[in-house]
Amino acid sequence: MTQVHREQHAEGERTPFDEIERSLMQISWLAQRQFMQLLDDERFRLTVPQFYTLLHLEPLTEACKMSDLAEATHQSAASLTGVVDRLDEKQLIERVRDAKDRRQVMVAVTTYGRELVAEIKQARREQMQMALAHLAETEIEALMVLLDRVLSGMARTLERAEGGRLA
Repeated sequence: MTQVHREQHAEGERTPFDEIERSLMQISWLAQRQFMQLLDDERFRLTVPQFYTLLHLEPLTEACKMSDLAEATHQSAASLTGVVDRLDEKQLIERVRDAKDRRQVMVAVTTYGRELVAEIKQARREQMQMALAHLAETEIEALMVLLDRVLSGMARTLERAEGGRLA
């Protein structure tokens, strides 16, 4: 806690929880902004829903039903159709008809799509390394432990609030 923060806390203005909440919100906002800038880079030109769709498809060895993909990526069927159209235009995914039911449209990531996801992951890793470069390895390890504990606590709270189901 900085001297200013200690003084504010002593005056009853801000608690440590207020400061933690503020820091987490700022980190979240900055990380999201940085990630959106990365996706908008001329190398990628993707939206967040497009990237998350690719990210879900990338590890799969078989094509995925559009309905399953919509559920997994928390997108409506109509929104996902637009996302898939744009990814198809960029040759990052391909539509495949189900051999058993020709009415069923399946989606699979292309080799180019897999390569692009790997490139984005590497660029994001480099961004994170730059952001944490001033920390010692022991500080990074301690941060990971603390963040895991915060994340677990937040997930438990959300799960209780949602009646035992986590999205």
